[in-house]
Amino acid sequence: MAHYELIVLGTGGVGSAALFHAARRGFKVLGLDRFPAGHNRGSSHGESRLIRLSYFEHPDYVPLLRRSYELWDELDPELLQRCGVIYVGDPGGPTLGGVRLSAERYDLRLETSDPATLPYAIPAGAEAIFEPDAGLLPVEQCVISHVDQAVDAGAEHRFGEEILEWRECDKGIEVETESETFTAERLIVTGGAWAGELLADLKLPLLVQRKHLHWYQTDNLAYECGFFFELEHGQFYGFPSRDGRLKLGEHSGGEAVTDPLNADRGPDRNDNARIEAFIEQHLPGVSLTRMRHETCFYTMSPDSQFIVDHHPDNPRIAFAAGLSGHGFKFTPVLGETLVDLVTEGGTDFDIDFLGLGRPAVAEAMDKPA
Repeated sequence: MAHYELIVLGTGGVGSAALFHAARRGFKVLGLDRFPAGHNRGSSHGESRLIRLSYFEHPDYVPLLRRSYELWDELDPELLQRCGVIYVGDPGGPTLGGVRLSAERYDLRLETSDPATLPYAIPAGAEAIFEPDAGLLPVEQCVISHVDQAVDAGAEHRFGEEILEWRECDKGIEVETESETFTAERLIVTGGAWAGELLADLKLPLLVQRKHLHWYQTDNLAYECGFFFELEHGQFYGFPSRDGRLKLGEHSGGEAVTDPLNADRGPDRNDNARIEAFIEQHLPGVSLTRMRHETCFYTMSPDSQFIVDHHPDNPRIAFAAGLSGHGFKFTPVLGETLVDLVTEGGTDFDIDFLGLGRPAVAEAMDKPA
C-alpha cells in the first residue's frame, strides 16, 4: 500500500494547483482523478475564463485575486492575457455597485466608458465601466500546466479510476479507488461537481447546475475585450472575438442535475433562446450561427460564495467546494491556501467569509434533510 504525505482528490482547476503547490514545497504528493488533466467532464474546460480584480461578488476576494494574478504569472507568463473587461448594468444595481465598492476599497483602476464608443447595444439608463487589468485565462492549458509542473516537481498524478471513498486510519487517511488503496498523512478534497459525494459526511448544501457555453460566428473585430452584462432578466458574459467567433454564456440560470457524470451534455432549447435573444438585442454584428457548444457545471453554495475550510473533525483534511461558477480565476491561490491549511494549520489570507461557519452555510447545514 503506497503511502504519501498528501493526497489530492480531484485534479481539475483547484486540485491541479494544490498538487503543484504541494510538490513545489517538497511534499510527497499524489493527485487522483477519474479523468485526465484538462478534461471536459467537469467545470474547468471550454477554452477560456475571465479574470478580474474589481470583484462585485464580495470585496474580500480582492486580496486573493491579487495573489492569484502573481501566481498565474509565476506559473507561466503567457497564460494570463490582459484584455480588459466591460461591465454593463444599472448604475444602482449589484454588479456595478459591487465593482465600485471593490475598486474604492482596494484602489483598483476603473474607467467610465461612453456607451456610444462601444460595440454593444446598451440598454437605456445602463452604464458601462471598463477594468483595464482584467483578462482571460486559457482554462485547459492552465490545468495542464499546473499538473505538468507538479509532476516535474516530483508529484505523482494518476487518473482513469473512480475514487470510491476515503476514511481515517492509523496512518492518517486511507483512499480507496477501483483498483488500489493509498494512505496519506493529509488530504485535500477538490471534487468540483462531485464534492458533495466526496464530502458526504459533511452534508454540504450544494446544488449542481448544468451550464452552457456557446461560440457564435462574427467578423466584428470590435469585440476586443471581455464583457459582463447585468440585465433585468439575467447576467450574460462574453470574451474577445477570435478566429471569426465570439464565446458567450449566461451566468444566471442553469438546470439542476443530480448526476454530473451522466447528465445530458447537449444544447438546451431554453438556454439557446435566451442566448440568441441577448445576441439580437445587444451584440451587433454577431450572427446566430453557432459554431461550437460545450456543457460544464456550476456547483452552487447557498450564497454563491466558495466554501474553503478544514474538515471540522480533522485539521489535516481541507477542501474547496461550491465555487459557484466564478472560481477558476482563483485556482492558484486556492491551491496554495489549501496546502497551507493542511500543512501549517492556517493561512495568511482572511478566508473566514468562505468558511463553513458563516451563517448562509451553517444554517443550511443545520436544516433537516
